Parts: sequence; structure tokens; C-alpha cells
Amino acid sequence: MKQRCAGHGILGTTHAEDVEKLVNRVVEQGLPAYLLREIDLVVFPKHAGGERYVAEAVEFLSATAYETLDRPGDPGRDHGTIEKDGTTVHWNRVARREHDGDFRHAFGLDGAGGESAGGAVSDRTRVFERLARTTDRPVEDVEREFRRKRRYVEHLVREERDDFEELFRFLADLRANEAATVERVQDRGTRDVAADGGDTTADSSD
Repeated sequence: MKQRCAGHGILGTTHAEDVEKLVNRVVEQGLPAYLLREIDLVVFPKHAGGERYVAEAVEFLSATAYETLDRPGDPGRDHGTIEKDGTTVHWNRVARREHDGDFRHAFGLDGAGGESAGGAVSDRTRVFERLARTTDRPVEDVEREFRRKRRYVEHLVREERDDFEELFRFLADLRANEAATVERVQDRGTRDVAADGGDTTADSSD
């Protein structure tokens, strides 16, 4: 957290089962509750039945950002406030894994639903806006990158490419030359993954 407050982005871990326990833990360790707003995103993994998976992702917001947020869903389950040491902590769930394995998101994934009429960014989360400020980019570019990378993950799952070395070769190739990697995937006859933010399609071999 010291590095984050000094302007350096970091990835850190702590032990907490949910957002309320996280707030309690960090405050008990001496962190002022208001500094939680400096965290971009909190991801809660779970391990059940021999499977490790992301259970939910949560963002912390200022009171102003929270009040201007479109907040569908159940208070206390999808969004809410936590009182700790005289400070009100506002939080919003960005994504949650359901019992069937699908995810419910606070934003549209396919260009529809939950997205504002004037652009791609949903008014149900501020995570894209936060990342845009941090990286000094337009919000639309941040979300476009997220959607593109999500399609790559879907491609890997579809093709059952879970070998460690193969997976990291694919990611290294993407980083080195994204367009060439996508073209190579398409040439192999697997499902299309678009490098320019376009829609994914299935080829005639499916």
C-alpha cells in the first residue's frame, strides 16, 4: 500500500473471505479505511472441490462515485457500505461467479445491456475509468482492450489449451506481435479471435 500511495502500481495479497472481512482486516492492521479507495480492484479467489477459481471482484468507491453509480441488484450482496472506525467504506461488486460457473458482471460484455448510450462504458462500475486515469488513456480504449483480452481467454478455454508452457507461449506471442498471433490462430482453423476489437466468429470447420 505504501508503494501504491506513492504512485507506483503494485499487486498484493491478503487473507480475507469477503469484502467486509477485508475491510476489518486492513483497518485492524493500521490502514486508514479511506485509503481503500486507492485500490483499483480486489479479486477474491476460492478453492472448492479441487478447483481454484475467481469468486468475485470488488471495487471501492468514494461516496460521490457510489451515489452516482447505477446500482441494480441486492444491497449488501452486489454493493453497499461498511462502517469501520468512524469511516464509511463504499464498495461495488464488479463481477461475481454464480453457482453454475457463469459470471454476472456490472457491465455489458457484448456491446449491449448496462452500457451508456453515449459510449461503451457502463454506469454500473467505475473500474474502467479508474484504470484510464492511472494509465492516461481514453476510457473507451481501456474497455476495448479488456473486451479483446477476454475473447483471448474464451478462446483458450474453448480450445482447452491449459498446458502451462503452451499457455505462456501463446501469451508471449500475443505481447510480441498480437496481429500475427491472431492470424496464426485463424490459419489453424480454430475459432476466430479478433485483434482489433471486432466481434468473434466461428469458421466453417465448426
